[in-house]
Amino acid sequence: MRLKKVATALGFVAATAVTAPAIAETNRALEAWKAFAAEQNNPNYDKWLELISDPKAIAMAKEWKELRGYDAYDLMDKAELPADLKPGLVITGETKANYPWLKKYLPAETYNHLGGEWGTIDKIKIVPTNTYYMHEGYLENTKKLRDENININIDPASGFLKYDDGSSALMSGAGATSIPFIHPKNGLELHWNFVAHSVNNDALSFAPITFNSCTVDGRERGYKADLWWWHYHNRSNVEPFGDIEGKEAFVEGGSVFFLEPNDVRGLAAVRQRYAGPEKEDDFKIFIPSLRRTRLLTGSDSQDPMVSGLEITWDDWRGSWAKTNISSFDYKIAREGFILAMPEVGHVYDPIEWTEDQCGMKSMEVELRPIWVLEVTDKSGKYMYSKRETYVDKEFFYLQYQLAYDPRGNPLRTWDDARDWRPSIGDGMWKNVLIYNEVTKRHSTLSMNPVWEGRGENVTEEMFDIDQLRDYQ
Repeated sequence: MRLKKVATALGFVAATAVTAPAIAETNRALEAWKAFAAEQNNPNYDKWLELISDPKAIAMAKEWKELRGYDAYDLMDKAELPADLKPGLVITGETKANYPWLKKYLPAETYNHLGGEWGTIDKIKIVPTNTYYMHEGYLENTKKLRDENININIDPASGFLKYDDGSSALMSGAGATSIPFIHPKNGLELHWNFVAHSVNNDALSFAPITFNSCTVDGRERGYKADLWWWHYHNRSNVEPFGDIEGKEAFVEGGSVFFLEPNDVRGLAAVRQRYAGPEKEDDFKIFIPSLRRTRLLTGSDSQDPMVSGLEITWDDWRGSWAKTNISSFDYKIAREGFILAMPEVGHVYDPIEWTEDQCGMKSMEVELRPIWVLEVTDKSGKYMYSKRETYVDKEFFYLQYQLAYDPRGNPLRTWDDARDWRPSIGDGMWKNVLIYNEVTKRHSTLSMNPVWEGRGENVTEEMFDIDQLRDYQ
């Protein structure tokens, strides 16, 4: 028995000795988190380390790195970063002036809220940079575009994506679930990568989302709602697989049903996106006090979802304004790095909230490589004159967003943390933080993602307003 134990132990040591170099070669984020977790003695960090140590997660990280040609650590190697910008550093409002470099990496609005007078963040803590990627459906289809020389073109007349035969790349084949321009050359290509990321899932389910309307004096009002999202074509990670029957005209859809408070209970909305620019979204909202369903237009999507919230219908997932090259210009304004919340929501919330869910006792951030996508309104009719979306160079989703009012003043910021599963690569959301820098109001969103049973529980009834109105 004793010899057996010794042999087992030696076998474990040998296996560790063989696999450790391979891990180090493919995923330096894992090595950084190993060292950090060992120092910090925090159960949340130990659990996160366990998730990113899963062999499936290591393999996914390696394959995405090979596809992109880099990961976050490769890009960090090429940058001249401050010596004290490293995991474990804690910065408060009182100490932030001691780090002159902080203003370069922390967005100005976040910097001002660190120890600020409203929407206050008491302190930030830097954690190791992760490596992020999308689920296997995106991996395989993006590889297919490359390996089979499938061209996705931006139609010069419409600005939308098409295959060489003129058919919509959003509606079928590899283009429906892939990153079309893995190395974007201009703003429109980067924009389409962000659009293609969508929600990085075939089905979202939140039960519920808690919305908090906050002022300088604290929480003013709260709402609760259930929310769903469906990706309609070339589905691969949540049943039903393939295409959703009856959705041949649409790319994707989102819906919401408000549960609390009583004066808005039953408010329901369904918004579905057409594949081309010729039609506005199919957007319907049921108003229970009137017992009527209204058809909304693109201009209505600029309204707040409900009274007191800083999130509009067009701000879903950061920005869900429809692509329109006649109304907007798209360009890559700059690139670099930003300190933003890590996508660790599958284990813990990187924000420690005050009791009213409006203030932050602490916020964790990590260094992320980004492009800044600048979307400028040419029509003079949109609520934002410009959006600056900080698009992650690994994940193709935003790490931060700043929207300007029609006079060119900073108006709303968007910051969030995802509930991301490393072994699968898909995600939902954990939190959202939205500041209105003009009115000094902000909204916080806390999500309760439902992972199990989405194939059976997220159904077509959620995307039909006449059925959703009777949800509860």
